[in-house]
Amino acid sequence: MSISYEHKLDTLLERFNFNFTKSQIKQVFDTVARSKDDFKANVLAVVSSNQDLQNKINELGLLALQLDTRQVEVFNISDSSVQSALNSLFSTIQLTNEQSIINAFPFSIENKTQLERLKTGTIYPVKSDIIVMGTNTYSRLIVCTVVDKEIEEVAQPAHLSQVGQQLLNLNTTFTMKRKVRTQLFHVVYWSIALSRLILSVDRNMMSIYACQDQLFMLRQFLMSKGVDSGNAINVFGAIEPLYNAVDGYVTKLGHVTTDGNPVRIPLRSKQKCLKHDHYHQAGEVGGHVHAKFAVAKKWEFKSAGTNRVENIEVGLMGQPKMLDTAQPLTDFSINKSMRLEDFNFAIDRVLSLIPNP
Repeated sequence: MSISYEHKLDTLLERFNFNFTKSQIKQVFDTVARSKDDFKANVLAVVSSNQDLQNKINELGLLALQLDTRQVEVFNISDSSVQSALNSLFSTIQLTNEQSIINAFPFSIENKTQLERLKTGTIYPVKSDIIVMGTNTYSRLIVCTVVDKEIEEVAQPAHLSQVGQQLLNLNTTFTMKRKVRTQLFHVVYWSIALSRLILSVDRNMMSIYACQDQLFMLRQFLMSKGVDSGNAINVFGAIEPLYNAVDGYVTKLGHVTTDGNPVRIPLRSKQKCLKHDHYHQAGEVGGHVHAKFAVAKKWEFKSAGTNRVENIEVGLMGQPKMLDTAQPLTDFSINKSMRLEDFNFAIDRVLSLIPNP
């Protein structure tokens, strides 16, 4: 069963945003829609007879499942036997024959009944090919998994007892949690020229701990295929240099004060960079900061041929105890990416700032 174009458009608008999706669609279909609803109506009215538009939507779908917000681990693979195992993996990998996944790809399964039939804790390889990211060539393997994600939402009055409904009239809010079956897309990138292996896990509103479980499952999958990737690169040492670098805008910071208290500082409304915050500057100049254990930084790039600016943000979210222990920080987030070149830039920027041992 094929999936609807309404589901495809909803996915693009959720993974990217309205302005980016519209700008991409306008490359093949001119629309002056100023709202999501008008945009969807315009596209849905013509998409069934417009092959270029269909192709563009699928192209964006393949991009969207690799980007948005990701949790990433990077490995330096110098062992020739592991390199050979990776080359073998990409040349011999058997893709899934699960028809519901194949029919929907490069989008998620729309039919919830079909999604419920898939197994959690299972890696489903979907696509293997070669791509160029930045100036480097990578072998790419896209896989999917399904998880039961717990979401919290306001309880509807119909779900409450008579006493509960009476309390609603007293400005009481009841919330409930339920599990929702969710399809995630993870990507393995391998560059033999760089000896670099990248594991990119789909955050899709998942907690960082759930993403770390998915990273573990992806590493176990590689191990089952004869690929022992070893330890991921420790990026904790890049936190201080990333903060100090003059490029970009600091959006989050975690530091320990000279009296040993951990402090986490988020970006306030109307602020663009924490370095411009007077309180923060006073702390830096006054010598109250002992050491930093977490940082997030954003960069802006002008999109070629347009007046639009694209953002990319990276988050190295360490813990205070890492300042005093040998525990490494091996995974970091790449947030709100919309282009592979920005995703590649974020990884290169972090790796370039790790101090030499």
